Amino acid sequence: MDVVTRWNSSLDMLERYLEQQQAIAATLLSAEVRRNAREIDTLEPADITDAEDMVRLLSPLKKATTLCDESRPTVSLIVPLKHMIEQSMAQCDEDSSTIAQMKRAILKDFTDRYQGEQNKFLQESTALDPRFRSLHQLNDSQREDVFDRLKLKATQMQNQVHI
Repeated sequence: MDVVTRWNSSLDMLERYLEQQQAIAATLLSAEVRRNAREIDTLEPADITDAEDMVRLLSPLKKATTLCDESRPTVSLIVPLKHMIEQSMAQCDEDSSTIAQMKRAILKDFTDRYQGEQNKFLQESTALDPRFRSLHQLNDSQREDVFDRLKLKATQMQNQVHI
């Protein structure tokens, strides 16, 4: 069942439909169903392709929300997960217009999240987590900036202790 407040339910529904597609088609073709139904709407092949593409598109988002649903999620997960999602939403020439539109909408939603000081804090938190210490999602200059800020903060903390 689709639940508006839980977008994963839409993905689960699409996955389940695609998994059961042959059984659904066979049922819709049965004489008993046709006799009792006035009009049967079925999906066109393009609709099935869109559904398959949507499942591929939304799967990284489900993975991210599942990771964040751990019993003890940490702030250090935000930067790597945001990067993973942004990478998976990159436009491709093979994208249908539906998928391209969905990718643009998802990226637009992500654009304004975690900017400025908040982003710096998240990057520093990620750098301090041994799982993500390499900060592979940043370029060399950004990575160096994060570690310079951490060194400065560590020095400032050490100086406060000696006062």
